[in-house]
Amino acid sequence: LGMNPWTLIVPSGGIGSRMGAERPKQYLEINGQPILLHTLRVLDEYFDNPVFIVPVANEWRDYVQKTLENHPLGGKAVLVSGGKERYDSVKNALSSLNTPWVAVHDAVRPFVNRVTVERLKEALSNYQAAIPVFELKESIRKRTQEGTLAANRSAFVSVQTPQCFHSEVLKAAYEQSFDEALTDDASVVERLGVSIHCVFGNEENIKITTPTELIVATHRLEHR
Repeated sequence: LGMNPWTLIVPSGGIGSRMGAERPKQYLEINGQPILLHTLRVLDEYFDNPVFIVPVANEWRDYVQKTLENHPLGGKAVLVSGGKERYDSVKNALSSLNTPWVAVHDAVRPFVNRVTVERLKEALSNYQAAIPVFELKESIRKRTQEGTLAANRSAFVSVQTPQCFHSEVLKAAYEQSFDEALTDDASVVERLGVSIHCVFGNEENIKITTPTELIVATHRLEHR
């Protein structure tokens, strides 16, 4: 059997201040398993048995190691040190990357679906970078010096993960120095001059960052 061409980097180094819980949100347990594990499980299925690289903060390394040891996914995941910024975590992960394709996915997005992943894989045969996006539902306003101004929401989309790349493109992008404006991997790659192809994502692919989202996620995972 040939090796799977995919590596999934799942940054899990964040300390997650918005949730206000005593542990980072990716380690909150639903159905007796941390959200991180629920996320890895769906990725493993939809990317057809990929390699995982999981950057973790040092103080949570033992916890993640133990969690993975007791799970079939354990043998497929390489743990690396998480950095201060997400940027540093991804950069650390790239030194262990040796497959042609790579995806970077938020540890707290366990609801990406197969259709979204298939669209991304297909896009990578024609483009160097592909990301899932979703239309905005709310009206939006743009902050200005004077206050706010109504903006046309159809001119914007909301960005999801997994963000998928040809590995050499992502590696080259991370040779650039860190900048606050680079909020996701697509923005780092775009700065290289590589255009980002967008595919339609799935609405339930939420990022669990607030107590309300945690309630929704718990309900979904318990009724899967």
